[in-house]
Amino acid sequence: MQIKDPGFFTRGKVILPPSPDLTVDAVQAEMTRFGQGRYEVYKTALIGADLVIKRSGWTGLALKIKHSSNETAILYNPLAPSALVRIFMMGFIPLLILWFTSWKELISEFKAYVSSSQMFQR
Repeated sequence: MQIKDPGFFTRGKVILPPSPDLTVDAVQAEMTRFGQGRYEVYKTALIGADLVIKRSGWTGLALKIKHSSNETAILYNPLAPSALVRIFMMGFIPLLILWFTSWKELISEFKAYVSSSQMFQR
């Protein structure tokens, strides 16, 4: 397993060997254990995302599972899960504040959990 950090304009990536058993439902069940109930994990219809891990309307992670013949990748990026927050409150300054505070913390927690989870140790 290899974990690449997200950038301000790029997604992070968890790279695993080919794992066709790693479905959206399986990852959702595993991510529900992440945070021990502090986060809401749900499927989403957002373009480029399969799951959202929501801490608050301001803080969350979008996950996208991609399978190919040589690897399975889980792409992740921070986002504001609330549509109202995204529409009315987002701008460059709020994005910077979120990036260096709550989003950075959630990304670190996510990476630590994925590194220790048996599901992703392949």
